[in-house]
Amino acid sequence: MAEQIIVNKINDILGNLNNTVAFNAVSNQRQGDDRKMEALVAEMNNGQVATAIVWGANPAYDYSGAAFKAAFAKVATRISLNTTLDETTLLCTHAAPAHHALESWGDAEPKQGHISIIQPTIAPLFSTRQAEHSLLEWADSANLDRNSDQPYYQYVRAAWTSAVFNTQSRYSTPAAFWDMSLHDGVFENAPSGRSVSFNSAAAVNTGAVSQPSSSELEVSFYETVNIGNGQYAHNPWLQEMPDPVNRTVWGNYLSVPVEWDGKDIKGWRNLEDGQIVELEVNGQKIRCTVIRTFGQTPGTASIALGYGREAGGCAAGYGVNVNPLLKNEGGFTQYYLTDAKVTPTGDVEKDFACVQHHHTMGVQGKQGDKTVNVDEAVLAFQGSLTERSIIFQTNVKDLDKLETQMEEFHEHSGYLNSKTLYPTNEEYFGTGLKWGMYVDLNSCIGCGACQVACVSENNVPVVGKNEVMRHHEMTWLRIDRYFYGDVENPKVVYQPMMCQHCDNAPCENVCPVNATNHSMEGINQMAYNRCIGTRYCANNCPYKVRRFNWLDYTTADLWPANEERVFHGAGDDTPFYADNLVRMVLNPDVTVRTRGVIEKCSFCVQRIQEGKLTAKRESRAIQDNDVRTACQTACPTGAIVFGNLNNPESEVNKAQKNAGALAYQVLEEINVRPGVRYSAKVHNANEELFS
Repeated sequence: MAEQIIVNKINDILGNLNNTVAFNAVSNQRQGDDRKMEALVAEMNNGQVATAIVWGANPAYDYSGAAFKAAFAKVATRISLNTTLDETTLLCTHAAPAHHALESWGDAEPKQGHISIIQPTIAPLFSTRQAEHSLLEWADSANLDRNSDQPYYQYVRAAWTSAVFNTQSRYSTPAAFWDMSLHDGVFENAPSGRSVSFNSAAAVNTGAVSQPSSSELEVSFYETVNIGNGQYAHNPWLQEMPDPVNRTVWGNYLSVPVEWDGKDIKGWRNLEDGQIVELEVNGQKIRCTVIRTFGQTPGTASIALGYGREAGGCAAGYGVNVNPLLKNEGGFTQYYLTDAKVTPTGDVEKDFACVQHHHTMGVQGKQGDKTVNVDEAVLAFQGSLTERSIIFQTNVKDLDKLETQMEEFHEHSGYLNSKTLYPTNEEYFGTGLKWGMYVDLNSCIGCGACQVACVSENNVPVVGKNEVMRHHEMTWLRIDRYFYGDVENPKVVYQPMMCQHCDNAPCENVCPVNATNHSMEGINQMAYNRCIGTRYCANNCPYKVRRFNWLDYTTADLWPANEERVFHGAGDDTPFYADNLVRMVLNPDVTVRTRGVIEKCSFCVQRIQEGKLTAKRESRAIQDNDVRTACQTACPTGAIVFGNLNNPESEVNKAQKNAGALAYQVLEEINVRPGVRYSAKVHNANEELFS
């Protein structure tokens, strides 16, 4: 609170209030109040609550577990509207599961004056009922049309065509207003002219500002980008998406510094990835697995929230629940702890799954005067022509120097590639369509959205923690993370790595049955029903992007009458996609692969075909934006650009042209001629701050 007051005073002094900082469209998001939750628990303990309704929350897991459970048990009627059978729902006397968000009607005002309509995209799959509908039924609302097939739809429409309609003057009839609001999705009626003032004369209590801890070890707790604080833990796609920083899956891990000023604090310098330690705070102990992390501040450790679930589908049984360790100060939950103690146990997690060491391309870096594998140290690419061209990076002040080096590199690679038995293939790929991709490493933030989109679009199976530990993950697109610079305070670059669709593809030459071949449009294709699983192509791929399907994850090669569906994976008896309901997640436009075949990125060939058919129906040539790959569509920063390399006006060619000499092909010097180009990483940091 004190920090916020100081920020407000600074903005007031700078004249930002009611200018840069506007108050005419206040955000209505994140309105939770820990103090009110604390008061509710006290009221339940005192028997003041007769009925408790839980909707979209799981306090039995993520809020003072034992204290909440004891108080919740004293409530006579406990109703859950949650869509999953989570820890709180199991404690309820009644369960009235609501529709999924994609099955629901509704409206929301996330920002004042911006009201959006929530529309369903599918019909309800189960005998559920919308949560708002249930509340209106229990309240015996007279505004609910119980004779309608969709009572809550009629309720929402009636509210919009009366209350919301009267706040505007653009549309003359309620019906026209509803139709256009439904079409637009958002109705904007932001208030104007609202201003606030700040009492500049008020004293600021600087003593209330949080101070750095003087304890030897401080532990911080954070939400991950994939499962948040546990609300998305039941989604296996997100569980198997590697954490952008520590590159682990299916669990949370205690991040500790790689080095700690050279000190050996209670045996920490002897810790290695995968070792199990005991974390003790205020007399409470948990066992967790350690991972050493570059850039972790000395004297600190960190671990993610959201794991250690006891219920909730595939969420249960992975990682440790750290919520019981959190403390409450002044009515607010604190997401850090001091005076913590970490004790090595000598045990090692048997299925420690970190993909940082998987599918590497043999990159080497410098650690002092010693040359080591990039998995063991931070990457320090020197720009030498003798280095492998994986990552190019520089500071903006040295940009001209890097451009000169890369021009020399391109010239040197061109010379090497001219001394080859391979033809140029220009006569094959110089006309018509030639698909390619450009990835801007300066825009990529490593969020993983492209990887999950690829999994969803292309029916890539989830394999489970045990199989990931064995290097058997199936993701077609991985995001390689490289550190470079100082070990204690490194910089980072993320590189999405998919099949490069090389014109001189090494995988094609070694396939004994011609299962992988090159199309006239520059795509490295896979004929799954021809593949016999020799894996010669995977061994010959310099980018290590081809995946061998070890197990029958989808039961695609089992007879329908065979009822014995044994999954020889992570101890589960049924594959994720064996259930008929789960099979609905599969994309019908993409082949479902069987075990024993190689699979990899196809540049979303099904989307390419869809774009061609659309152009054909409209009697026109295919255009640049007719085809967008799944990864490109999902990327929140626009780092991925896809298109026709033979079209000089295509977005992919414009992006490469704008990058100039900074655009390069990974492993350009080995003459495989990939169809994907990347940009050099340019950072604009004040180097004096890092010295």
